[in-house]
Amino acid sequence: MASILKHLKYRFLQSKLNKLHVDFNDFMWMPLFFYRTIGIKPFHSSSSNEKTSIWFTLYFVLHFVNLNFVLICEITFVWLAFRNSENFLDACMTMSYIGFVVVAGLKIIAVSAQKKKLQNLVVQIEAAFPPSDQVHQEKYDVVTYLRQCRWVSQGFGGLYVLLIVTYNLYAILQYVVPHYVFHSPDAQQIMPYVPTAPWNWHNNWKYYITYVMQGTAGYTATCGHISADLMIFAFVIQVIMHFDYLAKCLVDIKIENDSTVKGSARDMRNLQKLIAYHNNILGLTDVMNDVFGVPLLLNFMASSMVVCFVGFQMTVGLSPEQTSKLALLLISATSEIYLICFFSQALIDASFSISFAVYDMNWTPADGPFRKMLVLVAMRAQKPVCLSATVFLDVSMETMSIFLKMSYQFFCVIRTMYQ
Repeated sequence: MASILKHLKYRFLQSKLNKLHVDFNDFMWMPLFFYRTIGIKPFHSSSSNEKTSIWFTLYFVLHFVNLNFVLICEITFVWLAFRNSENFLDACMTMSYIGFVVVAGLKIIAVSAQKKKLQNLVVQIEAAFPPSDQVHQEKYDVVTYLRQCRWVSQGFGGLYVLLIVTYNLYAILQYVVPHYVFHSPDAQQIMPYVPTAPWNWHNNWKYYITYVMQGTAGYTATCGHISADLMIFAFVIQVIMHFDYLAKCLVDIKIENDSTVKGSARDMRNLQKLIAYHNNILGLTDVMNDVFGVPLLLNFMASSMVVCFVGFQMTVGLSPEQTSKLALLLISATSEIYLICFFSQALIDASFSISFAVYDMNWTPADGPFRKMLVLVAMRAQKPVCLSATVFLDVSMETMSIFLKMSYQFFCVIRTMYQ
């Protein structure tokens, strides 16, 4: 908890200082905040020498153990429902919770398992980040990309915070308001996610403890689920920034061939620097896909399950309150996949724009070797990079339509089983 408060104090002081430059941490503060609230520090920034304490690690262990405890309760409920052929609709809803929790846990494990590679990625991106002087910051247009990152992070993070607050408070308000405000004798105690527990929680003090455990598990799953996505968005936006800057440099390059002594040699040196910069950016995308390939694949698997189960629930006739909850979950799952596809497509477009920049530059006065090097740069740029969900899927906007088709097919199968 002290680490979380220290992080919030640091962000508050930064805003008060009205910094004249943007650094790497400005892009990463929101995913780091969500990770810290559940006891995770995914990487160490060069600007921070803070070490992870044993209490902070214990805080994470408690969160993770509680998450798996609630997961076991959910699996038990679904197994009993199918064995006894009852509560089919509730079991379908619980299965969407199970998918969400399993993927959140696996994403936490995947990021932790890739911690060395993630640290290496952070070191490389920090090293490539524009210098702090105003001239370089304006050339890279860092403020514009930071503003885009904040809009996406705040919108996406806020949507999932609204989701978890709604699901965590809905059930308790259904009991507290009728019971304590209207003094209704018919007020029933219900759980936010699953009624199964190893003890009897009905009409005694254990109800509140069990409710807090399930609500905390929901928050842990939400943070584990979205923090990796927010990191991906922040990394991709920075890589796009580098591609756009490289394209500007190529267009603005001035050919000195025959205009000055040794002009062609200087032209070649300038081009070689840009080629090395291009290779460095491509290397960043390779490391990024290596680190986040598994979480990306898990995203598509979980969101497909959530969309088809939630869509099925919304077609069987529920109360307006239940329908609103399901609609919020459906919007959250769909927006997650859309943003991943959107940023991957933006990465494709930014990497492909290098070939257009080569064509648009004033290359006609250049000598033969210079032109040949430009051809190689353009050929490499015509093989654009993208986010890859391991070896199974290269993500683009076309993937969004594939995702919707697959979710609809699963929905039809469940609908047929129910009928």
